[in-house]
Amino acid sequence: LQHFQSLSLDTVLPQIRVQKNRGRLNARQLEAFAAVLREGGFDRAAAVLGVTQSAVSQRLRGLEETLGQVLVTRSRPPTPTEAGHRLLGYLERLRLLEGEVLAEVRGEAAPAEPLRLGVNADSLATWFLVALAEAMREAEALVELHVDDQDHTFELLSRGEVAACVAARAAPLRGCEAFALGAMRYLCVAAPGFRDRHFAEGVGNAQFRRAPAVLFDRKDDLHAEFLGRHFVVGERQFPHHYVPSSEGCTEAVRLGFGYAMVPAQQAAPLLARGELVELTPGLEVRVPLYWHVWRVRPVRLERLGAALVAAARARLEGE
Repeated sequence: LQHFQSLSLDTVLPQIRVQKNRGRLNARQLEAFAAVLREGGFDRAAAVLGVTQSAVSQRLRGLEETLGQVLVTRSRPPTPTEAGHRLLGYLERLRLLEGEVLAEVRGEAAPAEPLRLGVNADSLATWFLVALAEAMREAEALVELHVDDQDHTFELLSRGEVAACVAARAAPLRGCEAFALGAMRYLCVAAPGFRDRHFAEGVGNAQFRRAPAVLFDRKDDLHAEFLGRHFVVGERQFPHHYVPSSEGCTEAVRLGFGYAMVPAQQAAPLLARGELVELTPGLEVRVPLYWHVWRVRPVRLERLGAALVAAARARLEGE
């Protein structure tokens, strides 16, 4: 029960304005809000809750008045606003904590519901699963992984879609904590044949402006950061492919699609076999990573996170 002692609107609903004298959240209103989004409509929510559609609308409107924010866009299907995303995060947190407390009071095992975690694709393809497996030996839990770019996993946490995430941002979200994990190294690599065709005259600005790169997706700024730091090549002033898979990007480079910034852990065996070569030896990009997690969190998440941080630090390089 100690977790609930610090569970307040200030900690779980940051940035949502609460009307004066209306600081209490109504369980039926919260239930209606969650049902509308979960079921994809007011009519379906009403059927599930066993009330009229008008009652669902009134409950949701009352909740929005209490918080002083529009929580749901009245579209087909309804979608949460930014404030609605944060409220969903609160409800997810409360659901996990409630299930854990009830199980403890009843002397039962904790509910077998997955913990939602955000992770970037390159971490997932290299160190994360190994570290997570090690962590789960210390704290058994089911997990549901959500994958995005390391600069965008933080948004999953801020919208309440995950309980914790691996992200490149150091500063924690209000109501959360951040723990340094270490850094991932990225090397600029290509297949030997690709290098011979596109960089026969050397590695410089002109060559990088002409040679195709392989990018993860439109959020991938790693190439632009590297070329902007070490060469005079502006953002997206080079041809590029999009391959939205960490393993797929590396395979595309090996097959000669283009060059790419590849995690050193992925590139190492291919470099050793001569299937890839470094285009810019001595030049690399280091991306520090952090574990962001709710400050008020279930015991399962606390134990898993502590073990994961320790396992990650053993596999990532110091900042």
